[in-house]
Amino acid sequence: MINESALLESKSLRNNVLERTDVLDRVKALSLLPDGMHVTTAMVAAYFEVAETVINNLLSRHRQELESTACGCCAVLTCVNFRNSI
Repeated sequence: MINESALLESKSLRNNVLERTDVLDRVKALSLLPDGMHVTTAMVAAYFEVAETVINNLLSRHRQELESTACGCCAVLTCVNFRNSI
């Protein structure tokens, strides 16, 4: 098991476990928008049981890293814009 503090501090450790989404299914299901691929900030916050501001702060702090991954911050911003247009 990877130490949580080390995972938070090391981008290379996070990159090594980036594809490990199977553990999320064991905990609880993440609700998705009807397209089956996207979530809103509120949905992510509800999943992790934190305020939306926590998610927004994490997006802000780690924008460069998120933009370089497959999930991408741009996809997150698209979802936020989509949610706001509903």
